[in-house]
Amino acid sequence: MSATDDIDLELRQLTPSVRAAFRLTSERHTLDHLLGEIGLEGATTWQKGENIAASDLQRRTNGWCFELPWQRTYMLDDALSELLRALTPHRDEIVAAARALDLDAHFALETRMYAERAPAAYLSPANVKAIATYGASLDTAVTPSVPERS
Repeated sequence: MSATDDIDLELRQLTPSVRAAFRLTSERHTLDHLLGEIGLEGATTWQKGENIAASDLQRRTNGWCFELPWQRTYMLDDALSELLRALTPHRDEIVAAARALDLDAHFALETRMYAERAPAAYLSPANVKAIATYGASLDTAVTPSVPERS
């Protein structure tokens, strides 16, 4: 591997990682049935009281979630655009379920920041309008991280 390849690899490893997700939550209803009703491949559900990942923290609500894998980007809007494109064919079913069950809708952009390199927090007007069509909130979180070495 040449010195240029090493520099390119290091720069790629320092590019922020962003994971975009969309969640529907409810304190009253379990949401397992939405997996079939919405039919979005890769969506998951959880129940109130379950542990969050491998932690001791417990879920405060029941939920349905669709999230994209982590991606390296300097633009939050890129990750959000990709998520919105994946949701668009199912938008009517999602909005109908949220209204019928009085569900809370949330978009989330989770960022791992390496060496103080944060992505731009710009959101396009089209994406802001799209979030509004779901009646959803938008949450962003930035976590300082150490890049993984290959």
